[in-house]
Amino acid sequence: MKRLLQYIAILIVTLAATAFNLTAAAPKDNPEIFNPIQVAIPILSVSPDARASGMGDMGVATLPDANSQHWNPAKYPFVNSTIGGSVSHIPWLRSLVNDVSITYLTVYYQFSKDQSISTSLRYFSLGEMTIIDQDRHELDKVSPYEMAWDVSYSRKFGDNFSIGLTLRYMHSNLTGGFEYSNESFGSMEPANVFGADLGFFYRNAQSRTSEYSAGLCLSNLGTKVSYTDYTDKYFLPMTLKFGGTYTYHIDEDNSIMGGLEISKLLIPTPPVVSGDTLIKGYDDNVGVIQGAFQSFYDAPFGWKEELSEYMLGVGGEYAYRSQFFGRAGFYYDSKRKGNRRYLTFGAGLRYSFLGIDLAYYFPFTNNDPMANTIKISVLFNFGELGDR
Repeated sequence: MKRLLQYIAILIVTLAATAFNLTAAAPKDNPEIFNPIQVAIPILSVSPDARASGMGDMGVATLPDANSQHWNPAKYPFVNSTIGGSVSHIPWLRSLVNDVSITYLTVYYQFSKDQSISTSLRYFSLGEMTIIDQDRHELDKVSPYEMAWDVSYSRKFGDNFSIGLTLRYMHSNLTGGFEYSNESFGSMEPANVFGADLGFFYRNAQSRTSEYSAGLCLSNLGTKVSYTDYTDKYFLPMTLKFGGTYTYHIDEDNSIMGGLEISKLLIPTPPVVSGDTLIKGYDDNVGVIQGAFQSFYDAPFGWKEELSEYMLGVGGEYAYRSQFFGRAGFYYDSKRKGNRRYLTFGAGLRYSFLGIDLAYYFPFTNNDPMANTIKISVLFNFGELGDR
């Protein structure tokens, strides 16, 4: 028990030191270089499950579970059950409103030793809104929403490596069915968009005492989004995620895992313009493929801004008999961009074919949409396959 407590203490100190160093190194506020990247349907980037959220929103290389659909579909061939799924609920802006939330459902089926299919549905309810005119007369009450439905296929190649592909349909209805038009931009209509994810996963578990894994995923690759005929089109939150984890089995009952994940939006950085004249940077009105490559070198304020576009998640998990779990993590996003920085804590329980995970966010910034939020995920799995 003494040795176990030492491992837990080392994990907590490491996470705390990482959080302190990264926050101290963050650049001071400077309006000249506050240059956030705008995306359409940003809810696609929100962590939908409590397990990953409890570890600093880190999931591209963690061990697979039902919610691998969001993080990296290539992980599914390494699950130890034939069929499983999850239901998650995420309150949103809980400190301001009580009717905005995200619901996430996912199911997977492993139909052979090396192949899996999976599907998920994400529904973002923006609650009830009142439409008023310029004279503040009530015109209608609407319930805007966004949803995404996807299907994945994943396959193992050899004992340690797998690839997964996801196809996704997205529907964004920000008017809630209210018909609105304007001479400047035409009529506003719901957006229907298609996208895809491509994931890679490597796991080495040959040692009895330790194992490690690595993952990479290109997510939300798809067409640009526009709600009217005359306004600008926006990129989906196309993201490159890569990371790794290391798990040490202390004894037959206790294990501890730590990991790191880095992510970056594959979207052009807005340039500095004066009217129609480009002052600094590159034109961001480009196609999806060009924009993805351009995103690595186009920051108008140089390499410091370019580096600030990388986001970091670091976290850890302690497991007792693969039934009881304690988690902690830290997420960092530069002040120059999204300015999201928070500690996360989580816990989990597995019994028979059911499981439940909880996560809590502790933000360092004001007005964070996840402040005072508790995420809940309920998981199930059937048909154990055993260790492979």
